[in-house]
Amino acid sequence: MKKLLLLIPVLALAACGQKSYTYEAFYDIEGTGKAEMTLSVPGGASQSETVDLPLKNRAMLANSLGRITLTVKPQSGQATCKLRVEKEKEITNAGAEAKCEYEITESTDN
Repeated sequence: MKKLLLLIPVLALAACGQKSYTYEAFYDIEGTGKAEMTLSVPGGASQSETVDLPLKNRAMLANSLGRITLTVKPQSGQATCKLRVEKEKEITNAGAEAKCEYEITESTDN
């Protein structure tokens, strides 16, 4: 019985493990026409592409701590970017060049 009681705390600590540094993020881009979109994600390569607006509920993974940056440059008019990381508050920005950024830190809840 004593051996079993000593084993329980060890099992509980083993289940605690290290914090995961994989974060789900989602973004929307509002506007019309085409726009140049640049997305930079921690643990991944920066990518740029021309997209048709609007874009809704696009997903990505960040595999480390650092800054997620979404920049949108519409060919004409304005655009609005919205960025959501896990359970954190949504970041929104609008303009002829809209930029949404979020810094993933140790305290970011995932």
